[in-house]
Amino acid sequence: MYNDLMHRLGYTFHDPLLLTLALTHTSARYEHNLPDDNQRLEYLGDAALGLVTAAQLYLDHPHLDEGELTVRRSQVTSTTALATVARAIDLGPALILGRGEEQSGGRDKPNNLADAIEAILGAAYLDGGLDAVRAIFDITIAPHLAPDTATESTNYKGILQEWAQRHGHACPTYRVIQAEGPAHQRSFTVTASLDNGVNASGSGSSKRAAEQRAAKELLDKTASHE
Repeated sequence: MYNDLMHRLGYTFHDPLLLTLALTHTSARYEHNLPDDNQRLEYLGDAALGLVTAAQLYLDHPHLDEGELTVRRSQVTSTTALATVARAIDLGPALILGRGEEQSGGRDKPNNLADAIEAILGAAYLDGGLDAVRAIFDITIAPHLAPDTATESTNYKGILQEWAQRHGHACPTYRVIQAEGPAHQRSFTVTASLDNGVNASGSGSSKRAAEQRAAKELLDKTASHE
């Protein structure tokens, strides 16, 4: 039934029912009174993806420190990045959705696509261990890994917000704690905070720049709080 999809994933499931479960959205479970959906597999796949991604980045970038590796991993495993991967392998048509979710465009919603990718990785782990996860990762996700150097335009606030949401935290908060200098040469210092008490500060010539640097510093700190 899913031969074409498994070919695109680069892995053939020994138990295709695991793949079916990975594609089953919550809306289909409740609408059709199914015994389960893909949420538990998503939880497992998130952990498996984090490990495989961390290992790949560690090997590929020996010069990066812990904080920089954490930022890269957040980029690779973000909802936006995983949705891009899902679209590249045409995953949307294979999702099992309830009628309402189908009618609201659920086959192309980033959250549904990203969740399904993680659930598939969780299913692959149960089906064939980390080797199976790695096989899918190499075909689908590895080609989308971030380049060797992050640019100044990297949206650290966006990455931090996505990290916070995926780990059950409220959105980060930002507070200007210092503003000094003449109008043509202002300097701002901003504190970024998470609801678990972890915070960091950053400075810049604008509030936006200071917030971005504070967000990067806070992302670096999360490496020791995961």
